Amino acid sequence: MLAIDALQLREDIATLAQFVEPATPGTTRRAFTDAYRAGRVWLREQMQAAGLTVTQDAGGNLIGRRAGRTTAPTLVIGSHTDTVMGGGRFDGVIGVLGAIAVARALREAGVVLQHPLEVVDFLAEESTPLGSLFGSTAMAQGFSAEFLAREVPGWGVVADALVGMGGDPSQLLQPLRRTGEIAAYLELHIEQGPLLEAAQVPIGAVTGIVGIRRADIVCTGRPDHAGTASMAVRHDALAAVAEIISATEQAALTRPGTVATVGSLHVAPNQTNVVPGQVRFSVEMRSLHWPEVVAMWDEIVATVQTACAKRGVTVQIGTCEDSAPVQFPAWIRQIVAQACGQYTHQVVELPSGAGHDGSMVGVIAPVAMIFVRTKDGRSHCPEEFAAHDDIVAGVNALLQAVVAIDAWCEE
Repeated sequence: MLAIDALQLREDIATLAQFVEPATPGTTRRAFTDAYRAGRVWLREQMQAAGLTVTQDAGGNLIGRRAGRTTAPTLVIGSHTDTVMGGGRFDGVIGVLGAIAVARALREAGVVLQHPLEVVDFLAEESTPLGSLFGSTAMAQGFSAEFLAREVPGWGVVADALVGMGGDPSQLLQPLRRTGEIAAYLELHIEQGPLLEAAQVPIGAVTGIVGIRRADIVCTGRPDHAGTASMAVRHDALAAVAEIISATEQAALTRPGTVATVGSLHVAPNQTNVVPGQVRFSVEMRSLHWPEVVAMWDEIVATVQTACAKRGVTVQIGTCEDSAPVQFPAWIRQIVAQACGQYTHQVVELPSGAGHDGSMVGVIAPVAMIFVRTKDGRSHCPEEFAAHDDIVAGVNALLQAVVAIDAWCEE
């Protein structure tokens, strides 16, 4: 059976973890920074050493390509190497370095696939002030001219940031790839959750990626002296938002398989002796089933209107930012589950509660993912950890899945 070089993979993970921003916690390598650029220089060298022809597309994606026996649609594997502030060394990274390990194993075994194979390091998967999922959005959807012209204080114009990463904004008003050009996309990733650890299995087959709706809301009341303004005359914006936060939590608790979060809160004037006059906050909902997201949102909006009306607080609801759920096709899920089954005593299938580049690529191609167990389900923190044996099992399953999908698509 084909197998990757486990020792080389361990060394690669350790080396990339050294490319970090100075004086930052954990493993911090945010997109568009010097540390990220330096890491990509090293990554390009590893792709070339694995026998891949390396290019960078207009969306700033670093791509290593290996020719197939035909010019059939491409098999794409990869993930991202950018991190959040104070992140860990495995999120996204094992998907890219694991993909390089797959290409290396195929070359060393003399296996030439029917399809061309591409290893992709997608630009800026993690959230930045400029946005997130840059590379995969550029590949599958493109951007609006308004978005590319947007200026973010301290970060500059979006288009200029892309140019700085080797991209070409003039080509991004339409998708870089079309439906049918990619035979399948596979992504290996840490789970970022507790299910695999609870099941005591190293890897699992992902069933789909949840849909996400985000919106910003501004509640405006009236600031008053906290001692002289009686409770009867107050227009307390924060009191209204407190009721909304509780309703947001309840909306998800009554719907299994959903989550809802108020994760950002800005109170003005934010003083101990002043009734809060204005609150800006975010609401985010996630589910693999989009009707559940819509139902939660409707329930939360109803509470927003009621809670504000009874306190004389006005409300402004921003435009919803929606990311539709991606249900992976049955045929590719079956192949991935069988590949995982070669390296674990039990095949666990589970949804992804986090967003991934696959949610964008899924717009134009069949997508599947493999999750690797993480300690305590933790991620986006310095404590993020995946055992090396588990990672190796995941990458070997990725290798077997690539070979199986190549044969399946040929049929």
